[in-house]
Order: sequence, then C-alpha cells, then structure tokens
Amino acid sequence: MTGAMTALRSSVLQGEHRFGHCVTCAGERLFERPACSDGHEPGECPEWACAECGHAIWLGLAECARPLVTAAV
Repeated sequence: MTGAMTALRSSVLQGEHRFGHCVTCAGERLFERPACSDGHEPGECPEWACAECGHAIWLGLAECARPLVTAAV
C-alpha cells in the first residue's frame, strides 16, 4: 500500500478527484472521495477510493485521541 500512497500524493489533484496507482487494479486509476460519515468538512476527508474497484486508502495525519503528556523538566 505504500507505493499506492506515494503515487497518489504525487499525482495531480483536481478537486474531489485525483489519479494514482491502485494496487488492486494494478494500474493508474481515478480516485475520488466517497461520502464522509465521520463529519469532516467538504474536501477535508482523508479517505480516497478507486473509482473502478473501490480500493480505499487514507491520506492524512492521525489525530491524537488524548492530549500528549510531557514530563516536567
């Protein structure tokens, strides 16, 4: 999956669509953002799916579920 993510990041972004390498289709395919059920603003959802086979990938940074605790120096 790493190859697919790298290819997708370097592809041309066109609104809600981008082209990248789909590992399931084994070729260059159109990827689009499916309807978001997680409450992201339009255009902000990190999920992308191959328009041909539906293979999904996630692009973005994970959010921390709890605050980071640092030791006092």
